[in-house]
Amino acid sequence: MKQLLVLAFAIWSTITSGQTPSNKTGELIMNSSKGLERDTGLKVVYASKESPIHKPAYFLNGKFVSETLIGTLNPNQIDSINVVKDSIQVDNIRYYGQIHIKTKSSYSLKLISLTDLKDKYTNLKDKAVIFMIDGTIINADYDRYMVDENYLLTIIVDKIENTKEKIDLGLIKLLTKSAENIKKSKEFRLRGPEVALTK
Repeated sequence: MKQLLVLAFAIWSTITSGQTPSNKTGELIMNSSKGLERDTGLKVVYASKESPIHKPAYFLNGKFVSETLIGTLNPNQIDSINVVKDSIQVDNIRYYGQIHIKTKSSYSLKLISLTDLKDKYTNLKDKAVIFMIDGTIINADYDRYMVDENYLLTIIVDKIENTKEKIDLGLIKLLTKSAENIKKSKEFRLRGPEVALTK
């Protein structure tokens, strides 16, 4: 999966190449004239969901898909990736460039929404849940967020409960069949000093 994300980032970089470099990255202004000072004070950072970066549209086998699906595709089953620099508008949203991904003809995608996945595999059907995929919290419409069911390795069902804060949520962690996750799944961990035994 990391290889696919690196490849997608490299492709996106070619789309946006030629832009004037800036010392601004989002809301952070970097000043290269001052040396870096060591700051050990506590900082509170609020994650911003708004990105100033213009994103490309993704198409999988000719169908428009959310970029989030790309993270759960098996990179070994991708036949080709084609980059088109033309902007496109889909559902009243302007995308800057297009990435067309085609899977191998022998590979059959098994797309499922996170909502349907919750209903199919867990007992949390009527419970509010949070999804995580490979350690990343998914902040999206679970009805429209699709994953390739073939590329899922493990579904871990957990709970987040805190009576004082009135929190009672289900937590569904999805692990993909990335090389790293497969390697970790074959390890035995023992308590005490860091010990890992591989099957």
